[in-house]
Amino acid sequence: MKILSLLLASLPVCLAASAAGQTVPSPERAMPSHAVAASVRPSAHEVVRVNGVPLMSSRLDAAVSTLIPAESFHRNVSGEKMATLRQRALQTLVDEELKYQDGVRRMVKASAVEVETGLAQAAKRYGGRRAFEDALRQAGASIADTRREMRRVITIKKVSARTVGSKCEVSRDEAARFFRANPARFVEPEQLHIYAITVGVDPSSTAQQWADARSRAAKARAELESGASFEDMALKYSTDPSKTTGGDMGLVHRGSLSDAFEQVARDLPLGRPSDVIETLYGYHIVRVSEVRPPQKKTFGEVATGLRKDLTAKRCTDLNDAWVSGLRGQATVVFPEAMR
Repeated sequence: MKILSLLLASLPVCLAASAAGQTVPSPERAMPSHAVAASVRPSAHEVVRVNGVPLMSSRLDAAVSTLIPAESFHRNVSGEKMATLRQRALQTLVDEELKYQDGVRRMVKASAVEVETGLAQAAKRYGGRRAFEDALRQAGASIADTRREMRRVITIKKVSARTVGSKCEVSRDEAARFFRANPARFVEPEQLHIYAITVGVDPSSTAQQWADARSRAAKARAELESGASFEDMALKYSTDPSKTTGGDMGLVHRGSLSDAFEQVARDLPLGRPSDVIETLYGYHIVRVSEVRPPQKKTFGEVATGLRKDLTAKRCTDLNDAWVSGLRGQATVVFPEAMR
């Protein structure tokens, strides 16, 4: 539901579709679910046909826009990466259409109450119905377009719940059997309680700035050698927020640190500060205050999280099997330009 959830999170996908002249018919009608109006603008073109139903480029563009922020953190996306994202979005569009068509075949329908509740939730995110409808008009869509799209969203949601969601939950007994069959997975690795004094340096800093940071770290190390407390030196010299807690970095698993830290922490006597360590991010002095040996967890400690993880895995497997079956029976045709 990643793409269609735009209805509840921001402007719905149907806005982009409608702005390009694509109408979104009601799910109560058999097929197609995406009839194309006669006045489709030239900029909108068919990108795929699923069991005879055309999906337009406007819908694909809206789908891609949901992926770009997560992939690029708002930075520019290369042409190669954009092509990859479009293929990923296109496959998701196909899968969502197949689920929708399966819902129609199963006579799954969205009630009027469900649709209006969904619209009210969407409007609330815009600060009210008037602001929401203004946003729709600016995007070239109407409340009727959005209501039709909401019906489609709910249809997919309901058929997914019936086909997958209702069969996912892993019982406590099932989780317990998994726990007993996989004892090695439930051993807490060795943990180190790490304290650090960090004199941070931006990787792009000048040689002089790096030298100044190195000098600052060396002063901290010299004062430690003279008997100053690690906590006081962290507060005085560290640029990391942990300086307010004496440089306390908390418990970390052995093997999860950077290579430089791992190498130093491996042989460092408890309570003794390390020499100055250089990394890409500056200079550091490390102290290990405690080493906790591996600990085997009890089922009671992991039961809730384990059931959640196993349930999520089962949901994924069931969804994949469902979609795979739909794909196997579907006729999906891509225009020549998409091959």
